[in-house]
Amino acid sequence: METDALDYALTAILSIVNDDNKVHSVAFHSCTFTVAELNYNTHNKEFLAIFEAFKIWQHYLEDLAYFINVVTDYTNLEYFSTTKVEASTVVQVPLLVQSCH
Repeated sequence: METDALDYALTAILSIVNDDNKVHSVAFHSCTFTVAELNYNTHNKEFLAIFEAFKIWQHYLEDLAYFINVVTDYTNLEYFSTTKVEASTVVQVPLLVQSCH
């Protein structure tokens, strides 16, 4: 899954890698941000793009036997993909529940 957030919109591409190691697109999603979402900082817009992609394509992604790779061009999000949290630690991440219209 590839996601990107621009100043005014988000995009997401859902792809699979076949046995021939070639990437094949399955679905594409884009939408403009609401007035409130336009005020989000870049970090939150990138998270919103990831959240929206998982929400839109939940029916494709649930019960998969494979790992899902999320590719984004925003380097500050690398911290979240490399941080390990102990199982006994509860982490609350504020979810961006605004949906695109």
